[in-house]
Amino acid sequence: MECDVLGVTVLGVVALSGVLVAWILYPMALAVIPKRASSGRSISTPLPTVTVVVATREVPAAVVDRVDNLRASAYPGELLDVVVAVDVSSNWPVHEYQQQLGDRAVAVAGDAPGGKAVTLNAAVRAARGEVLVFADTGQRFAPDAIALLVHSLGGGCFDAVSGRYETQHTGGAVLEGFWRFEQYLRRSEARVHSIPVVTGAIYAMRRRLWAPLPAQVICDDLWVPLELILRGHRVGYCEEALAVDPRRFTRTQEFRRKVRTLTGILQLCAWMPQVLVPWRNPVWTQFICHKLLRVATPFLVVLAGIALIPPVVIALGRWLLPGGGIVLGVIVATAVIRPATAGRLLRDLSWAMMLLMAPVPATYRAARRRWDVWG
Repeated sequence: MECDVLGVTVLGVVALSGVLVAWILYPMALAVIPKRASSGRSISTPLPTVTVVVATREVPAAVVDRVDNLRASAYPGELLDVVVAVDVSSNWPVHEYQQQLGDRAVAVAGDAPGGKAVTLNAAVRAARGEVLVFADTGQRFAPDAIALLVHSLGGGCFDAVSGRYETQHTGGAVLEGFWRFEQYLRRSEARVHSIPVVTGAIYAMRRRLWAPLPAQVICDDLWVPLELILRGHRVGYCEEALAVDPRRFTRTQEFRRKVRTLTGILQLCAWMPQVLVPWRNPVWTQFICHKLLRVATPFLVVLAGIALIPPVVIALGRWLLPGGGIVLGVIVATAVIRPATAGRLLRDLSWAMMLLMAPVPATYRAARRRWDVWG
């Protein structure tokens, strides 16, 4: 009986350790790992030609506005062109996009069976630039974003580089805190070797290194960098290159986006299993700690709770209850926190808990092979 209790406790400690590694110990370790030296390679000079590729199924007017934003970039206009690939599921024909775009961009038809991945493949085939910059329809680039991405490639360390995503509308303390945490991880991981994921709305790479994406890949922003890394290249992060999203998302929409992204992580593990092999994947630690342990977090928390809460509660009860410590703590906390503050804290806590539970439906979707190819 004692052995069974010990085994359950050990299992709970292991599960809790996984959560601590993902959210506390791994970020702390990144702060002290030394920066990796430059490879000494550099991008061609003078400035390279750039093609911005946009895969879309949005209304043509929205695409025109996006292309106008890209054309307003500080990067030299004679070195910059734009290719818009239209998904086969779009409600508008390609010629209508081209008619409205005029000579500002080239519109091409996306590949069958549709989805962002194969639509990107069609866009890249039509690209002429030495550097590819990937953009989505909904965001807007800062004027210097493209130049900053190209400059980051020119430093010699990286063959692909991600920019930074921000939204003009606050998502509350939970989302703001998460994005600050995510930016810290990406900065740190790029210093060590590479980031395992780019921001799909703003990243760049050398065109000669592009490999066509498989149909139905959910997260091109995860597949592309890891495929490059497995081939021996590095992927960096340029925090100054900014894409701003003016749209406002509800919590339900944010949750669905989170579920889709986490489903994409599980899909990648099934379709690119070498990322799970330490001697094949140079960023194995980053991928496990930054991505997979996050997917596992709710399951690990439940396992740790089942295994550890009973003995912990018993121990605390023996120590605190005779003195009324727990009851006193609850009374003091209730008296000190104002109702409005308490309500806000409860809302933020419930939202954080909802996001932490997103891996559960994602795992269910992955198990049933429900690949939603557009986000």
